Amino acid sequence: MSRKLPLARTVGEQLLEIMRALPEGVRRLPSEEELCGMLEVSRATLREALSLLDRAGFITKRHGVGNIVNPSVLGSPMRFDAEVNLHRMLESGGGVAETKRFAPWLERKDVFGSAVSSELTTPRPWVVQRSEHTLNGGPAVLTFNVFPETGKLLKEAQVGGLSYGEMICAVTGEELSHTVTAFHACPAWKEPAAFFGLQEGKPLLFWHQRSFSLKDDLLCESLVFFNPELVTLHSFNRWE
Repeated sequence: MSRKLPLARTVGEQLLEIMRALPEGVRRLPSEEELCGMLEVSRATLREALSLLDRAGFITKRHGVGNIVNPSVLGSPMRFDAEVNLHRMLESGGGVAETKRFAPWLERKDVFGSAVSSELTTPRPWVVQRSEHTLNGGPAVLTFNVFPETGKLLKEAQVGGLSYGEMICAVTGEELSHTVTAFHACPAWKEPAAFFGLQEGKPLLFWHQRSFSLKDDLLCESLVFFNPELVTLHSFNRWE
């Protein structure tokens, strides 16, 4: 079972629903006093939630004016920079996302090809775990999670219902602390081409995501491939 979200994050989700329900043309949130009453939370918790939304660009805090909603950001789906997991990022594009995780296996042959494998720093042999993510039934994202050979070869039933962080912990025995992500491109080879229904050789965008423990040890390298026909990623930057 996933860990419970921090209260400020939960309140932030409720604030997003309030923002989406505002009448057309209304861009200012109710006062903090009104919001505390509506959400039944303390002012400290509310302000923490508002700060999270401000950093993510959903609102702009203006002294003497209040919290102003940014519809252009609120309406941008699949924000890869926002503090959401892959499942929630996909669903922000509209619809229902589902994830199927397969049992980890010990790699006996290169399943990625040299263009992709060369990005990995984990020494071979690898323990590899495949996850397939769909959006409204269509193939959206294909993920390969690469662990060192010390990773546990769990059964599919043991990883099937886990979140990404929970799976990292189950396979490595370590708690996930943070990730560092780089963007790369590669030609589609057999595995993603078959899953996405694309021709081999078609350009693909993928994340090379490195996941670290609380001790800053590398736990896993994830190769996250996106179907160009279903997924368009967005990000937000605030100009100073």
